[in-house]
Amino acid sequence: MPKTLFVRFTVFGLLALLLAGLLPVVAQTDVTQVNLANLRVVNALVGIGPVDVYLDGERIAYALAPEAATAYFSIPAGRHILAVRLPEAEPLSVPVADLLVDLSPNQSETAVVYQKQFATEGFVPTLQQAGAIFILDDDRSLTPLGKTRMTAVHLAVGTPGRLSVAYPSRESLLHEVALEKPFGTIDIAARVYSLAVVAADSPDLAVLSRLGDYSFYANTLYTIIIVPDVRPVVSSGGQPQIGPVSATPRAFVVSAPIEPPPGGIRLRVVHAAHNTAVLDVYVDGRLVAERVNYSRATEYLGLQDYSHVVSLRLSGEGGAEAPPLAEWQFEITPENRQQANWTLMLVNAGQEDTSAALPVTQPGPTGEAEQATIISAVNGDLFMVLLPDNIAQTRRGYARVRLINAVNDIQPLRLLAQNVPPLPAPPGVTPSPTPEPPANATPIPPQQLVEDVVFAAEANESEVPVGLYSELEFIPAGTTNALALLENVQLVGGMVYTFVAMGSPIGNPPISVVTFEDFGVGLPLDRLYLGLITAESANIRTGPSTASGILRQLSINTEVEVLGRNLNGEWIRIRFTDPDTGNVREGWISATANILSVTRLGVPVNVLALPRYVVPEN
Repeated sequence: MPKTLFVRFTVFGLLALLLAGLLPVVAQTDVTQVNLANLRVVNALVGIGPVDVYLDGERIAYALAPEAATAYFSIPAGRHILAVRLPEAEPLSVPVADLLVDLSPNQSETAVVYQKQFATEGFVPTLQQAGAIFILDDDRSLTPLGKTRMTAVHLAVGTPGRLSVAYPSRESLLHEVALEKPFGTIDIAARVYSLAVVAADSPDLAVLSRLGDYSFYANTLYTIIIVPDVRPVVSSGGQPQIGPVSATPRAFVVSAPIEPPPGGIRLRVVHAAHNTAVLDVYVDGRLVAERVNYSRATEYLGLQDYSHVVSLRLSGEGGAEAPPLAEWQFEITPENRQQANWTLMLVNAGQEDTSAALPVTQPGPTGEAEQATIISAVNGDLFMVLLPDNIAQTRRGYARVRLINAVNDIQPLRLLAQNVPPLPAPPGVTPSPTPEPPANATPIPPQQLVEDVVFAAEANESEVPVGLYSELEFIPAGTTNALALLENVQLVGGMVYTFVAMGSPIGNPPISVVTFEDFGVGLPLDRLYLGLITAESANIRTGPSTASGILRQLSINTEVEVLGRNLNGEWIRIRFTDPDTGNVREGWISATANILSVTRLGVPVNVLALPRYVVPEN
């Protein structure tokens, strides 16, 4: 599952500038990237704790928690040095584990860091070199729709040499996984599974550990990682130390998105409707996500083709045979297929603007299908929105932060930061140390990182310097009280952070932030908004006022380029081709007269989500 962030934020470190500089320019829709490989790191050191991760001598992850995984980093194929150390250890100190990793072009690999040495009655080894790194080849090729891909790795030193992942009946699903040996994958139906780890060689297939019920979503690669069930030991001086091995295994799951083929898309489903029942999500009649509860999300689902039908059903209400709660058919049109990554988000429906809601069909009072946008469900209403995701390559030394506002009935939401790190220095220039402010200095006000984002609208975003941000505050416009606060957030160069704020403004449930982390690859798409005249005739004026002169009139179905809005959002700046002269001109059109529809990549755009436009000075 994608990583979520509520009170605690899992921090990641600075991606090596060397690697960022070596990334080639590729199209965002490219799936196969020549001479690039994908590498992620999983911390399976459950008996040691968090670690920092280094790649080719540069720290790329800070305090990576046990059972957590980094995003995939797209890096040049070839040989790289991977090392992990305790948090804040000296970069040249002896690592907990290290390995030379050979990466093949177009290959995805997972480096699992696990514990090899344990304390005995008469000897306690040091933390240095107490671990090892096991490399998994990840099969992220497209799965059949409705299937999930599953594999396992047995790294539980001190437990039986062969383990199986089985059903509670002890019937094996992943049979005889050998210690520290590669294991293949299976494609099975996406649904909830109750799984256990059993001793493959014992006569009664003894159950050694239970994974419990786990919802495996479709078009996703799941890796079950089995390690010794040990806990970190802290010495009398407060430092971590090696504890004894356990004969009992412990299992956890990490997931990875499946990549679509050329001519496909990636679709992520986010359930942000807090007053709605648990839902099952179907695509083209196949179950892709069972028991999706509030605040849960899928990985990016790799889908073939550009047209699909998404259906929502209440969990436990008859499955695929029951009438859907709502159904929506979409098609990514040819002019929008340069955009490969999309988020389908479920949000509360109340008094707020629902202009971006997708048209769905749902059963009416007589049982026949009716057209609607608001979906009636148990405990409340919801609607769906489709949002394009910009997870393209960032500038060197920067990260991209994106904010999606899924909190209904609040003012537009903004993202502010305390103590913004300095801008990255040019290549070859050593930055000067930042002087300490005087004790009596006036506190520096927080800096706004992201423009105000209206409810259920496309993410607003910006590229910011990498480094440690002491506080990230999510504050409604016109107020000073933060709805959510994230502390000590380390932003990594080249990474794209999508923050989704969700919850109830009255505190039930409280506002929380779910974070998605992707490594940026490919060229950013132009931020292009399109407008269509919807009235028989529309006045285009020289200024944002009815007192301004009329440049000319445009007729119905005339397409224009939308540049932005004025401060209060009552006027929209457009660029158009004069139908008489063929010259390109700019002017203002009323946003309150309902004479212009605005879309981006085929998705309706709330006017207040447009960037503010300031007329350039002559």
